[in-house]
Amino acid sequence: NEPFAVMTSVKTTNIPISLAREIKKNLALRTEKGQIRVVLFYQMEKMNKASADALLKMIEEPPKNTVIILIADNPDSLLPTIQSRAQKIKIPSVSSDYIKGYLLEHYEVADKRAELLSKISEGSIGQAIEMLDSTDEDAQSKRAVIFLIFKSLFLESGANTLAHMNDMLSMRDRSEAANLLRLWQLLIRDCANYSVTKDESELINIDFTAELISLSEYFNSAGLAVKMAEAIKITLADLERNVHIQGALMALALKLKASIKSTPY
Repeated sequence: NEPFAVMTSVKTTNIPISLAREIKKNLALRTEKGQIRVVLFYQMEKMNKASADALLKMIEEPPKNTVIILIADNPDSLLPTIQSRAQKIKIPSVSSDYIKGYLLEHYEVADKRAELLSKISEGSIGQAIEMLDSTDEDAQSKRAVIFLIFKSLFLESGANTLAHMNDMLSMRDRSEAANLLRLWQLLIRDCANYSVTKDESELINIDFTAELISLSEYFNSAGLAVKMAEAIKITLADLERNVHIQGALMALALKLKASIKSTPY
């Protein structure tokens, strides 16, 4: 089995009150001398409020010889009461060189594709492997569509951008919408960074190098990247709260276009 495989779920995690009580009951049992129990809650940000509330007392005062670990991609989305009672530990990203080497060593993948995946996986070996599992044609097609819509934010009218989004995306797939926004975040980072450094070697999305260099001219003002990144961050958080996907993406596209139009370059 792949130790770095990513476990994903688009569903809200629900722990019934009965299960929360059973967990508490089991943890109340005495441990053998020298034993440490570990309780791990994965994707804690997807747990609904009622379930989180049911576990709050246990998180506040864990039983003796017990370590409770809460894993969350976005810890700031957790209940404030939980955040205040937990020690935050940020796991550092893995270097792109290490990810590339891991892919080349453990999978049959071309050097060029391994390099691309190592850069766009955002420091996660698991994400790189997940993208590797999809066919090259399918993965490249999805990236091309997402980039086309991103480029239209700068080069086309708002109506055309919305039409592209409506025609090319599944507005019912929350995971697909989140993937689009995360790629946009990386594209913005590339454009903003290149506008300052003029260094192609620092680009993440190397399959779009020429077009990113052209779009970087819009980012001569650092304020544009900040505005766009903040708007995307808010929309990603909204998607986790089960807002209407189509409405959220359409509103974001119009907001981004307004930011681009109002920023001199």
